[in-house]
Amino acid sequence: MALTPPLPLSRRFVRRGARISILAAAVLLSTVGACGDETAGKAGAASASPATAKAPEAPPQCGAVPAPLSIRVCGRYLVDSHGDAVQLRGVNISGLEAVAIFGWSPANPWGAQTGDPTPNWKTIKSWGVNAVRLPLNEASWLGLTCIDEGGFGVVVANGNKRKNTPGTEIEADPGGNYQSTVAASVAGASAAGLYVIIDLHLSAPGKACPMVQNAMANADHSVDFWTSVASAFQSYPNVMFELFNEPFLDQAPVADGDAREILLKGNGTVKTHLTQGNPSVINVPWRSAGMQQMLDAVRATGAHNVILSSTLVYAQAMDEWLKYKPNDPAGQLAAVWHAYPAIGYPTQASCWGPPRCSERMMESVLAIQAAGYPVLITEFGDFIGGSTAPWASKLLPFADANGIGYLAWTWDTWSGHAANVLITDAAGSPTPGYGSYVKAHYLCRAAGKTDCP
Repeated sequence: MALTPPLPLSRRFVRRGARISILAAAVLLSTVGACGDETAGKAGAASASPATAKAPEAPPQCGAVPAPLSIRVCGRYLVDSHGDAVQLRGVNISGLEAVAIFGWSPANPWGAQTGDPTPNWKTIKSWGVNAVRLPLNEASWLGLTCIDEGGFGVVVANGNKRKNTPGTEIEADPGGNYQSTVAASVAGASAAGLYVIIDLHLSAPGKACPMVQNAMANADHSVDFWTSVASAFQSYPNVMFELFNEPFLDQAPVADGDAREILLKGNGTVKTHLTQGNPSVINVPWRSAGMQQMLDAVRATGAHNVILSSTLVYAQAMDEWLKYKPNDPAGQLAAVWHAYPAIGYPTQASCWGPPRCSERMMESVLAIQAAGYPVLITEFGDFIGGSTAPWASKLLPFADANGIGYLAWTWDTWSGHAANVLITDAAGSPTPGYGSYVKAHYLCRAAGKTDCP
């Protein structure tokens, strides 16, 4: 039976940084487009400031592919099966990263977080959406037995739930149905004509259960995760792989080396990892996996899917992406940006100094495009309430003018939140302010209009 979670998932994932909520996703491009021209797209890259950005030029000739629904990199563009530039308008759907491992609903790893037992693709598309992002849990996908170190989750047996105590050994896929559920979700979204991003959202080293975001992927499981996931979904040309959600090695107790080099190459020692419950900080050193190691694992399977790679400061340090991007021999790399309003600066109009000020990052994003790589905002959010969305109403027009796609956090019916929740019910009724603005903007863009507010 499905359980009602004691708290919405986003409240469970309050991270140690200053951001108002956690999300999933990020993309780092590291190579040149599939069209094979190292300079393709560079001449057309926008160089204007965020306030004066012009519409991007047409992409280079990229050629068509036989798959009816596909996405690939060509120069600084993501292009569809016809070789035409495509802008993603999407939503994140939270649930798979946590419901199973928390023990809330062994029978349904989605846990009815969207108001329906599983996501309703038709309802999601009614907003003009053409892409979805699915955050995953590495231990649940790999079917691991792990330790609930903080005693946060529950075990369900015969319809009854029992709270775990710290140190309880549990099954990360208690229903034995995690992979089949993810596969059915990818197949269903693809059949509905949606692009899909698979995101490694929650990970943990050793025998620890991934219950919360950690600073980086780990050498114990994350490479195996991508080998398995890429093998499972390489036949879907509409599926993209986001290597790691939100790295924050820059804010973690790294014992050796530079956080940026470790982000790229891995093999760094981190002194602690995080979990939910009590204790929440575990003082056991572990080895990290790098973006290059995970990318290489994907390519070793023969998969040619687009790979998204993120940067530090929770995927917001876009000024560092070009220097620390992985190398993709397939030329199918794109950069990830998570764009959120800074507390105290809801419109970002005066926010330039602190490292998380998204408006400051706009110039770095344009520089990534000018260097010949696509950029994708795999998460953005804003405040709920009022008549508009103060940050999204600045971010999305900027993205539109520069050919950047975006996916909002989150398509889940979580009540009692001040920000970052799009809907109030299974019918997709928008939250005031944020949800209403995103829906109106998406529908405007889906109608082919260029003057969307």
